[in-house]
Amino acid sequence: MDDETPTTPADPEHNPVDEAPNNVVRTDFEPRDKKTTDSVENGLAELKAMQTAYEALSALTEDARRRALSWLVESLGLADVTLAGSITKPSPESPPAEDPASTEQRNINARDFMSQKKPQSQVERIACLAYYLTHYRNTPHFKSSDIAGLNLEAAGQKFGNLPRDLDNADRQSGYVVSAGQGAKQVTVRGEAVVAALPDREAVKAAVRDHPYRLKRTSTKKSSTDEASDK
Repeated sequence: MDDETPTTPADPEHNPVDEAPNNVVRTDFEPRDKKTTDSVENGLAELKAMQTAYEALSALTEDARRRALSWLVESLGLADVTLAGSITKPSPESPPAEDPASTEQRNINARDFMSQKKPQSQVERIACLAYYLTHYRNTPHFKSSDIAGLNLEAAGQKFGNLPRDLDNADRQSGYVVSAGQGAKQVTVRGEAVVAALPDREAVKAAVRDHPYRLKRTSTKKSSTDEASDK
């Protein structure tokens, strides 16, 4: 009787793949030749759409780009999409971005304000007082009595001839200008000078950046002067 090698019954749950060497890498991906080209075509179409949109939008102004993008988002039913990096412009009713007194102490008194600014001439003193009246006392239109009263409050030296100094601040320096009915108001040039004080180099730059044409006084003699000449 021949010897027979015993055989192990086949295990229906046995999978030869499980006995594969450890250096064999398994993968569930489909072979390359079975992949469809849909994803590639979609990617190319997307790139082409972005290129077309970029070329069309780059020729527009910033406001026009915003309108075009908003229209596209709404028309394509993408109302829930938020444009990355979009910046909402302030409405016309919003306060100006730069308030001349925004970086200064709102509760500073007139004396401390004048001490900080250190004006070196009568016209600079008037510009500083006019600035303070405008931005701290809500008095953009002021008269000589307002300037004199604030100067007294700030413990400033009394003006020897305030009407003349006001006229010089207007006609010679351009720091204030007539607001009608005997009132004055501070000019952009005057505000720039006050904002620059006490830095003298900054004052020079402010004067240079806000040029002013000197107003000429009338040379016509009055009837009183003509009579005195006779």
